[in-house]
Amino acid sequence: MGLLYLPLALLRGLVITTACFTEVLAEVRGVSGFDFEVSETDCWHSPAVSVYVLKPGRTKKTRLFQCTRLRNTDPPAVITSTAEHAVLISLSRASTVDCRTDTWKALAVRYDIGSVKHAGFYAQPPEC
Repeated sequence: MGLLYLPLALLRGLVITTACFTEVLAEVRGVSGFDFEVSETDCWHSPAVSVYVLKPGRTKKTRLFQCTRLRNTDPPAVITSTAEHAVLISLSRASTVDCRTDTWKALAVRYDIGSVKHAGFYAQPPEC
C-alpha cells in the first residue's frame, strides 16, 4: 500500500504545481489597428486575467495587462479605441493589478481601472 501511495502523491504534487488552464474570455479585432485577447489562466486556484495585443493576422501575442478579479462573475476588461494607435483598457474593479504596459510598438495604452482591493506597495504596477 505504501509503495503505491508515494508515486500517486508525487504525481498529485506535480499536477498541482504545473497544471494551468486558460480560458479566452473575449477577443477584440481591429481596435486602433490591432487585435486583442482577454484570457484567464488558472494555475491551481490562482486565476490571473491578462490582456494581450496581437498584430492583425499574427499569432504571437504580447501581454499588456494582468490582474486578478474579485469574483469570477466580474466582467472582463473592455478595450476601446481612443485615437489612431491608442486604446483604453477599462475594468470596473480588481483584486490586484500585477503588471501593465503603457506603450507597445506604435500603440499607446491608457487604463481606467476602478477600485483595486490590494493595491500593493508600488504607486504604479510594474511593466508586463
